[in-house]
Amino acid sequence: MPSTDPTNEPSIVALPELEDGSPSTLFPDIERAFGLGGLGLIVVRMPAAHEYHTLRRNLLAMAAPLATMSEEDKLRLEHPDSQYSFGWSHGKEMFDGVPDTLKGSFYAQVYERDHYDEDYQKRFPFYAHKNIWPSPESLQGHDLEAAFIALGKTMTEVGVLLAKRIDEFLKTKHDNLSSLEAALSSPLNCHKGRLLYYFPKQESAASSDGKEASWCGLHLDHSLLTGLTRAIFNPATLPAGDASGLYIQLPNKEMCKVAIPEDCIAFQVGEAAQILSRGVLRATPHLVKGTDAVGIDRSTFACFLQPEVDFNLGDGLTFGKFTENVLASHYEGGPVM
Repeated sequence: MPSTDPTNEPSIVALPELEDGSPSTLFPDIERAFGLGGLGLIVVRMPAAHEYHTLRRNLLAMAAPLATMSEEDKLRLEHPDSQYSFGWSHGKEMFDGVPDTLKGSFYAQVYERDHYDEDYQKRFPFYAHKNIWPSPESLQGHDLEAAFIALGKTMTEVGVLLAKRIDEFLKTKHDNLSSLEAALSSPLNCHKGRLLYYFPKQESAASSDGKEASWCGLHLDHSLLTGLTRAIFNPATLPAGDASGLYIQLPNKEMCKVAIPEDCIAFQVGEAAQILSRGVLRATPHLVKGTDAVGIDRSTFACFLQPEVDFNLGDGLTFGKFTENVLASHYEGGPVM
């Protein structure tokens, strides 16, 4: 059963509060969100007139047309050499030891570089490639590139501001920590966007092994911060009592369902931030539970805010090496070389 404890509701801060940066206002929310026993997640409420709302709706509306493109068109968008970290990915990640076919993903760098030298490409194929985009003609006239990059940059800007406030908070806990804001503001950043489409269930059936059905298994993000939009369902109205959504595992192993309000961006702290902060910030295991209803799909967007590959997380562990280790555990074929 998911936890219903009201103290497990996420901390919510308004964007103007984040911009103001008052320690007396923000530090308690940051500690409650990211400290020991917290959800590892904070929610930023965006002003009603902010362009974020239109950008979110525009991009998420493209997830279903993308996922239902012809197999030939989707194959042209795949990039095996990067462990499917660019373009289209479906059935490539492993979940409970089998290929995950419940969702499709489209990946792109939010800030694309003009050039990647050959050595960098060999060392970091999961970041060193030009983005791959479908043509508007193959996507029912939609310009995925423009919509994807616009939303990714907007969420990144909010995330970098949050990182600045987290830096200020961490200075009260430790000396000489690396700056999250500086890491995420670097022109060599590796910010990666992921447009996700969860395919509709075709028939109602209980899990044969007794496990709760999940669209996305229990995991930790490996980024510094991950920005999340509220998902869009189609049809928009879920059945009464539907248990689908984002669940975070609490220290006592209970699963806490977390709802992201329509006008908000959620930010989760990743393992890289936990390492960098010497454990002050706590990454939390989480999963996405699927709906039991038949014929309902789900679209959402995640923006993984990541430093440059040679950024030292601590004790000589670079972000690039950390990423290699994580990807090797998600895909078949052994470590990324």
